[in-house]
Amino acid sequence: MVRLPGMKIFKTFNPFPVTVFLGAFLLFQIQPIIGKYFLPWFGGAPSVWLTCLMFFQLLLLGGYTYAHCLQRVHFKRQAVCHVGLVFSALAVGVVLIFIWGSPILPDLSWRPSTTGHPTGNVLKLLFVSIGLSYFILSTSASLLQAWFYRMEPLRSPYVFYVVSNAASLLSLLSYPFLIEPHFTIREQAWMWSGGFLVYVLLCAGCVSRVWKTASLPEPVPLKTAAVSMACPKFMPLLWTLLSFCGVLALMAITNRMTQDIPPVPFLWILPLSIYLLSYMIGFMEKQRGFQDTYIYLLVCAFGLVGYLSGRGLEIEIRHQIAAYSFILLMVCLFCHNALYRTKPDPKHLTGFYLCLSLGGALGGLFVVLAAPFLFKGYWEYQLVLILSGALAVFFIYNDPKTKRTFRPLRHLFPVLLVGFAGFLVSGIVKELRASVYTERNFFGSVQVVLEHNNNIPIYSLFHGKINHGMQIHHPRFIKRPTTYFSENGGCGLAILNHPKYDTREPMNVGLVGMGIGVLSAYGREGDRYRFYEIDPAVIRLAENSVWFSYLKDSAADISIAEGDGRISLESELKKTGSHQYDLLVIDVFSGDHIPVHILTLEAFDLYLKHLAENGVIAVNISNRYLDLLPVLLQIRNRFNLQAARILSEGDNKITANAQWVLFSRDSAFIRKPAIAEADSLYKLKVRDVRPWTDDYSNLLSIMK
Repeated sequence: MVRLPGMKIFKTFNPFPVTVFLGAFLLFQIQPIIGKYFLPWFGGAPSVWLTCLMFFQLLLLGGYTYAHCLQRVHFKRQAVCHVGLVFSALAVGVVLIFIWGSPILPDLSWRPSTTGHPTGNVLKLLFVSIGLSYFILSTSASLLQAWFYRMEPLRSPYVFYVVSNAASLLSLLSYPFLIEPHFTIREQAWMWSGGFLVYVLLCAGCVSRVWKTASLPEPVPLKTAAVSMACPKFMPLLWTLLSFCGVLALMAITNRMTQDIPPVPFLWILPLSIYLLSYMIGFMEKQRGFQDTYIYLLVCAFGLVGYLSGRGLEIEIRHQIAAYSFILLMVCLFCHNALYRTKPDPKHLTGFYLCLSLGGALGGLFVVLAAPFLFKGYWEYQLVLILSGALAVFFIYNDPKTKRTFRPLRHLFPVLLVGFAGFLVSGIVKELRASVYTERNFFGSVQVVLEHNNNIPIYSLFHGKINHGMQIHHPRFIKRPTTYFSENGGCGLAILNHPKYDTREPMNVGLVGMGIGVLSAYGREGDRYRFYEIDPAVIRLAENSVWFSYLKDSAADISIAEGDGRISLESELKKTGSHQYDLLVIDVFSGDHIPVHILTLEAFDLYLKHLAENGVIAVNISNRYLDLLPVLLQIRNRFNLQAARILSEGDNKITANAQWVLFSRDSAFIRKPAIAEADSLYKLKVRDVRPWTDDYSNLLSIMK
């Protein structure tokens, strides 16, 4: 028999590290892909990503539970059970190709038609699309390590945990820089599915190795570096709590970042990468003696929290991101190094990972399900800072090495923590006192804030930290357009210079995004104004509150469509045909960002179908962080439209600085004196970007 040169290499090839690496890579690559795909189905709300994170944590818990329970059965039965599950996931993907045309991306028939129960709908879609395959991948870290330890008991399996996290980190970092800019979402899905097929084959190779060594005796336990804590019987509870704290920090700080900064995949990936990096550093054997250093760095992070609280939105975007990233790294590094210092003998490996996944799942459930009911604001951020400080105090008093290191300071640290907690709570109290109403739901947190100017009450609606409209309660100003909607702003000029306004004909106006309904102040008798708003809290405040009366005071006929504006317009086009809007206003914001799906070529094709022949589209692109003008110029070029860019300066009392872009098929409208004089588009040199579609967008390319 002739032996080929590569046969010996193939026989000695160990598939375990490669399988663990690829499984972890795919596990984290699918997260931004599927999150980005479902984001526009729910209005681009940051909570979509947090719900995805909760789902991923729950399936990780399921995967680790499965791996832990599987250790109770015979080695060969483990192999048969797992290989059957793996090939079942592959078969499901093949079936979905025939149903959806994609192995993991549902078609548009699965998109929810209403905005009710968004969390449940997101979870349902995730479960159907990637549930089984993600569950399989979530078992790799613990199950394959347990098998490897059974086969080679003299080698520590914990090194695979570093390999797994390294693969996860590489996967996340490759997405915004290599994958997202160059491939459409459907191309990404097919590439991922090809990787999953390779994973299935590698997994089969691991199972064949397990089958051959199934008769080996139980391994002799390795010497462990675990620390003997003051309460060793409660070690699983401590592991769960440390893991809970790490995931709570990840989700709370991600939420903090993306409330006002756009929830781009990069800002999902950066915190998740930091979270994984902290696991890698914390689980390195050489870092085992740095627990005291991490506690000192945690104190530095708390000082940075105070700096951020004082400066707020005055800090530029890069510095905000860097500061939040440092805070997240320090909290997670402390928690994850503490996990490593208290890790058990490898024979309890699956139970250890089970506690980690349980803590992670509880952290996700708390942020997505419990926090919106318990808190009116995003106060889980303050909670995790206090919790991490309390855990640091626990280690100072109970970890033998840390106890010696902090002997001169250990009584001072709790005093500092109490002072820091008082500072955080006082910030929450100040926030509550400044508002007359606060509500939090899936789409964000809204506040009604009361201010007085010369004893005149002024009520403002805030979404996150951004003002989304204000009304002055004085007979002279009560009906006056404020903030971004002044008469010299882009939208005001579009209304006042429309041909129908000049001839006093009734105008048909559509407004995607409502706020407090300031634009209805322009409404005249006979005009029809139809608002599209996804947030039910905003609708209630604009329609029925005692603080805002623009809708009630307007002379126009007002109607409101609850739901995502684009989805509502698509549905109405199918059911009743074009609205033939004389003016269509695009003023959709969540915090300070505009959802991506509102500005794609497909979206504007829809808007133009709803536009009258001489109609105008007005897009509010006022933004601290993004330069959206290049995206809109691509839309102008694609649809051969006339465009004007209107930049207006506010007085910072009644009106605000605003940037609008006006589109029209009618060049005569753009040449009107009031529009032409305010137009500054011809003065600008605008960067060239790839047109945005429902299948492709890249927010990093337009960051200011």
